[in-house]
Amino acid sequence: MNDVFALFVAVAVIVPLNIFIVSRVRHAVPGDEGRFLSGLYGATLTLRLIAAVGLAVLPPGNGVRALFWGDSSQYDFAGRQLNLYWAGELLDPPVLRVTGFGFGYFVGGVYRIFGSNPLLVQFLNATMGSLAVLVIYAVAKELFGEAPARWAGRFMAFFPQMIVWSAGMYKDPAILLCISVTMYAVLRLRHGLTMRLVALYLVTLLSLLSLRFYVFYIVAFATLGTFAFTQRRSFAAALALQAVLVALFVAAFSVAVGRETLERHAEMLDLEHVQTARADLARSSEAGAIDEEADVSTTEGALATLPVGLAYLLFAPFPWAISGFRQVLTLPETLVWYALMPAFVRGLAYTVRHKFREALPILVFTLTLTLAYAIFQGNVGTAYRQRTQITMFFFILMGVGLSRKSLTQAAAAPAGALAGLPR
Repeated sequence: MNDVFALFVAVAVIVPLNIFIVSRVRHAVPGDEGRFLSGLYGATLTLRLIAAVGLAVLPPGNGVRALFWGDSSQYDFAGRQLNLYWAGELLDPPVLRVTGFGFGYFVGGVYRIFGSNPLLVQFLNATMGSLAVLVIYAVAKELFGEAPARWAGRFMAFFPQMIVWSAGMYKDPAILLCISVTMYAVLRLRHGLTMRLVALYLVTLLSLLSLRFYVFYIVAFATLGTFAFTQRRSFAAALALQAVLVALFVAAFSVAVGRETLERHAEMLDLEHVQTARADLARSSEAGAIDEEADVSTTEGALATLPVGLAYLLFAPFPWAISGFRQVLTLPETLVWYALMPAFVRGLAYTVRHKFREALPILVFTLTLTLAYAIFQGNVGTAYRQRTQITMFFFILMGVGLSRKSLTQAAAAPAGALAGLPR
């Protein structure tokens, strides 16, 4: 498929799809809030589409493209091979990795319908990344109200790391969307068990199994393990609802996952295997290794690695240790991230004091995945990319912190000083 025709097909698919999305947003959310969300979605999508086109027009040997294209080529190749297999031109199906095979099939399906068109996949990724912004807004509003939700939506929309990883052929936008939708569904299920929400929860949760399987287990643990404690009804009724949800999950999981897959997952989650994978990441790192001599093959070694791992996961690349063009590009974002840490702490403290029960699934997920990545990640670049899965919930807490600070300042201000403020 030549470049001009590929662009035409991509635009022909993505424009009506996003017109439909914006129309649904305006229909579901009227008034000023609807205008804000549709405007935010439009800006979010535009930035991601521009970045996608920018990556697409750069030649394969270009250094900037190589920095941000990453393993997109692997999914492009997997999609092409699957397409050939489905067309009968290959005898055997391509072997896809245990983690991420679902995105390979997604790319293959797009190629099967529209032809081999990486730009279209990039545009669809941009759309998924933009939808995740709306869902995070909805999660934040469900828990904390509109003001923190607006902050969280803006952070999701405009933080460079969120834009960059939505512009290539990465599985990250699909993972972010599935995690956020799963959390939104489980928050809404607190109000009552409906088949629509249960189906939404199970579909997005099981989709994670094909995208990044260990995230699936963490999300399942965080949502199912805390469901009874987040209810607004009696504990007995909440426990009964949890039993129903767990039973539906087990039934769906049994259909979707075979014994061989479970054994492979168990093998890959073994600490010795984690140590091997971590060492490989550290050796292959161009952005810098994280505690290359660490040994996480034992529980004691994993715990000993946590402090350094957490520091790198949450705060790298460190401004005083910047090396390479890509890390230079992340410096402004890193400084803003540091500046928002007080708001994060303030928001976390408020949540623990006043919204602990309601926010428990998100808190458990964020803490568990943060600890897991702190142990597993041996590569600064990969840690920077994969922390987007926890960053989106940090954004919510930062939004809470900023909103609480504004309320505190408004309450402390003299009456006359507030006269000129918008109502």
